[in-house]
Amino acid sequence: MKLKRTSPSLHLLLIGTIFGAALVGYVAVIWSGALRGYNPSRTVAARDIAFAVPIAAAFFWLTRRQRFRGEMMLLTAAVFLFAFGQLVQYRLFSDPEYGARGGARAKAREAKAQTVRLLNIQTGYDDEKKTFMFGSPTAVPAKPGLQQLPVYEYSLGDILKSVNTYVPLAAFLAMAAGFRFFKSDRVLLWLQRHAFIIGLATLLPFAILVLAFSEEGKFLGQTTPWEGVKILFLLSFAGILADTYRHLRLTRWGLPPARYLLPFIVIAAMPVVPFFALSDFGQMMVFFGVYLILYIVAVRKTGQLAYALVLVAVVFGTFFVASSAKSGFGIPRRVYFRFYQWQHTWEPPSQDTWWWQRDYERYLQAKKLQPPSDPQEIKQRNNEAWFDKVLQQSQGLFGVNEGGVLGEGLGLGFPETVPISDSDFIYSAIAEETGLAGGLAVLLAVGVFVFAGTAIALGAQDMFTKLLAAGLTGFVAFQAIVNIGGVLRLLPMTGITLPFVSHGGWSLITSFGMLGILLALSHRNAVTKLLSSERTQSSTQTPVSVR
Repeated sequence: MKLKRTSPSLHLLLIGTIFGAALVGYVAVIWSGALRGYNPSRTVAARDIAFAVPIAAAFFWLTRRQRFRGEMMLLTAAVFLFAFGQLVQYRLFSDPEYGARGGARAKAREAKAQTVRLLNIQTGYDDEKKTFMFGSPTAVPAKPGLQQLPVYEYSLGDILKSVNTYVPLAAFLAMAAGFRFFKSDRVLLWLQRHAFIIGLATLLPFAILVLAFSEEGKFLGQTTPWEGVKILFLLSFAGILADTYRHLRLTRWGLPPARYLLPFIVIAAMPVVPFFALSDFGQMMVFFGVYLILYIVAVRKTGQLAYALVLVAVVFGTFFVASSAKSGFGIPRRVYFRFYQWQHTWEPPSQDTWWWQRDYERYLQAKKLQPPSDPQEIKQRNNEAWFDKVLQQSQGLFGVNEGGVLGEGLGLGFPETVPISDSDFIYSAIAEETGLAGGLAVLLAVGVFVFAGTAIALGAQDMFTKLLAAGLTGFVAFQAIVNIGGVLRLLPMTGITLPFVSHGGWSLITSFGMLGILLALSHRNAVTKLLSSERTQSSTQTPVSVR
């Protein structure tokens, strides 16, 4: 696969077009909010559009100061995903129903509905109908006042203090740092030589952090610990594989010598304990999917590929069958829940099922309900607890279905009814309000990113950079597949973010950091190819005597 370099000016034009289209989207959200009786912050909209400035600065820094010679397609695809994600997050967070809880949320929903009802009466009913309903055309009730979120960014001071301002800026800096750091031959050689030490130095503090301070896959609230160490584990695995892949190719009965295979398996399995401690099946799928791709790229043995596919099928099948088991077999309860939810979204398990019982009891405690004794009441409470737990999945599916081909329109759907739809289920919000067209646009951008990343991996001149490029591309590809597949119920829902699109701190920073590294590797490929071409031309030139 060869990727011919496209003009940087074309990509600058595309980035400008992306933010121009985003501006239209922000105007639509503000207009839709006014129709529903709430007031989206224009200051936040201006801040989000202003992110075009640091992106443009990064573009000119790459092309002018760093003399970038690689392919800009990666950057353009990532900018599209980022801008689209910011727009959808703005639509969600500006909605008073989405930011409220409990009774306040019900009150906000009713105020929106009443505003729409009265607007329809004012614009669609004649005086005769108004008189019939209210006694007089002038007796139509006044619309509720504009709702304002109690905590939101309305002033410039709010913007300057907001983490939603600093996280994208930190992500852009991570991209620049990744490019500057990984374009150096000396740095890449050092990383490859110290790959094992990097893995251990990452694993030990990370394991302590996970075992001592994390709960249910999260650290410090909603932070996912995996995001901060993903690149480091990849560097370690790629470096070790680059050093041993020639030995792993020497096979008998499809298997390499044990003295090389066993140490390699130990290195590859280093993250397993943190995975189980975090009960993070989604990251496990992504991480070991990337590991498998790297092994295939380096070793390229059909027999070993068959073994790997059988192993994946056995692991996946074990989880699938065990989701209805009577005991845990040491597998975290959250994994069982995810697989059961995938298979039986609308069929609650028994309230005494070992992996579900704790969630059922938590529901009763949250609702301040006494454990029922009547079998019919037990069944009813269990159904209520289950449907509350799977509300995100079911509402997301309904939203995707309602979107149709072109969507309900920005601000005119109901993605605010999906819990945390700005993160795990942002694809359902996109599909509901922009329809199949918006969903396909996201898939196309991810596809372009993966295509460009794959071309970079194929164009690398050494195994370490080839594996590094393939791994970074694989992280984005597998994470997008797992996220979107979970939303559409094609895969078990795992709770991981959609790269560049979802709201998140470390997730966005890590995604842009990986983008910077891929840009650096693309630049290295182009420079190497250019130098090789110049050497070939100079060696074939015939000296011409000049009199």
